[in-house]
Amino acid sequence: MEASGRLAAAGIEDARFEAELLAREAAGVSRAGYFAGSALGPEEAARFGEWVERREQREPAAYITGHREFFGREFGVGPGVLIPRPETELLVDLGMAELDHDARAVVAEAGTGSGAIAVSIAAERPGARVLATEISADALRFASVNAARHAPWLPLIQGDLLSAISCADVVLANLPYIPAWEIEALEPEVSRWEPRVALDGGEDGYELIRRLIDDCADRLRPHLLALEVGFGQAADVAAILAVRGVTPWAVKDLSGIDRIVCARWE
Repeated sequence: MEASGRLAAAGIEDARFEAELLAREAAGVSRAGYFAGSALGPEEAARFGEWVERREQREPAAYITGHREFFGREFGVGPGVLIPRPETELLVDLGMAELDHDARAVVAEAGTGSGAIAVSIAAERPGARVLATEISADALRFASVNAARHAPWLPLIQGDLLSAISCADVVLANLPYIPAWEIEALEPEVSRWEPRVALDGGEDGYELIRRLIDDCADRLRPHLLALEVGFGQAADVAAILAVRGVTPWAVKDLSGIDRIVCARWE
């Protein structure tokens, strides 16, 4: 296919799959329908051509199609909001496990972005007390649309980390954890397109993580704090937590990487 060759030439690894994805999305058909021979009409073909051109510029496919699946639901995404990653579903699992132990627990997500974590938990546990905060007005607009679609009762609060809330039993967060100096070296889909406010973790990557840990230790003292971290960062974050008098542990993702660092305050 010409499109897959163009994408491969642009440096996109799985070019054939990405070309197929864009063609399916442009035509509005399922994968089964695509392989059954659904043809692109003139309008769909024009849309597909435009999308291939955008993908050649390394714009993320999720921004082009306008959505990404997360925890079995479609979430709207676009420039201005981080694209949800599969490994982040671990935070949803941890939050729901806490609710299974205590249905009255207040679950708070700091820096919700598209709303994927908090919306997923609220949709899976409609009676639970879940809320989310986000400092970026752009991201909050996406979160509002996603919440309206899947969990319209979810409170969304614009604010810096969890400063706007007074209590939380479970704190979940996928905060920026990339050292500022590393961002430009990332793949173009991230460095050129995703919002820097969702990536930049300060000089060492832990600026916001450290602030949230301090708030949990000094004020909130949740029964569970669960933080997503990058490759090789779990030991550093565990050390930050240990200084605050708690015993941290890590949860591995499907690749065996220590992806979530947790702690409890009793």
